[in-house]
Amino acid sequence: MTGSLQHRLARLAVHRRDLDRWAVIYLMASALYPFLRPTVERSMWPHLGLHGLLALAVWYLPALGRRSRHYLLRLAGEVYLPFIFPLFYNEIRQLEIIFYDFHSSLDPYFITLERHLFGGQPSLEWSRVWPWPWFHELMEFAYFSYYFISFAVLVMILRAPGISREQRWPVMQAFIKDLSATMLICYTLYTFFPVWGPKYFRAGPVQVPGWIFTHIMDYIQSHGAILGAAFPSSHVAATLIPWWYVWKWFPRQRWWMTLLFVCLCMATVYNRYHYVVDVIGGLLLGTVILVISSRSRERPQRESLRSGS
Repeated sequence: MTGSLQHRLARLAVHRRDLDRWAVIYLMASALYPFLRPTVERSMWPHLGLHGLLALAVWYLPALGRRSRHYLLRLAGEVYLPFIFPLFYNEIRQLEIIFYDFHSSLDPYFITLERHLFGGQPSLEWSRVWPWPWFHELMEFAYFSYYFISFAVLVMILRAPGISREQRWPVMQAFIKDLSATMLICYTLYTFFPVWGPKYFRAGPVQVPGWIFTHIMDYIQSHGAILGAAFPSSHVAATLIPWWYVWKWFPRQRWWMTLLFVCLCMATVYNRYHYVVDVIGGLLLGTVILVISSRSRERPQRESLRSGS
């Protein structure tokens, strides 16, 4: 019986991906952070227990789903990790104060850097120069698009006739892997290098009226935003990933995706969610992830060609 179980687990390992390993490492590392400063986080053991259970689930359940013949179970095994992102994001408010006091942040350094680069803070001056409600609403919509654009591109990859059936699963797997790697790095940086952003560090929100999406973003920021998650901009870094996949696989859709992405980058600054430096950091992070991912996928192909020759 024991040998049979070991054999099944060994077969299951074939379906385990690097993505699962990264998630387990992140879960267990963030589970141990509170033990570095017990006076701050008093629920250390429940925190450790929750992360341990999640790590076990991530280690086994996605691999089980991937080997299933049922489409939905296989799909869930591939795309599960982004659905855990809200948990990782909400935990940052507790994790970052383990390494910094609550009111500590790196914002003063970013403000000084922007003054050296731009002679001031674009995030404060832009809305004063363009105090237009229609533009404010457009910027809020662009910023809000972050919450659905990756899902939309995932559906495009799985359903679009431009990608063959043989390509769909590998392309979707690569997309989820790049997106997840980007977000896990962002969450790690937020924990160790908290930056509030101009909206929360002294400046306050944009004093320009708006309509539907302005109210939606006000609600989201009032009920879900945390302090310390500004650098690099995850909105920019994580939207660069679907933008690239649209650019690569859907040439006819490049125009609107590029326009939306540019507007989102503008919105992060106009709406005072981020410093310009945060946007630059997000672009650099997303680019590095895509370059490394592309080279790692090309290496097995080159090695197979060499062995074949």
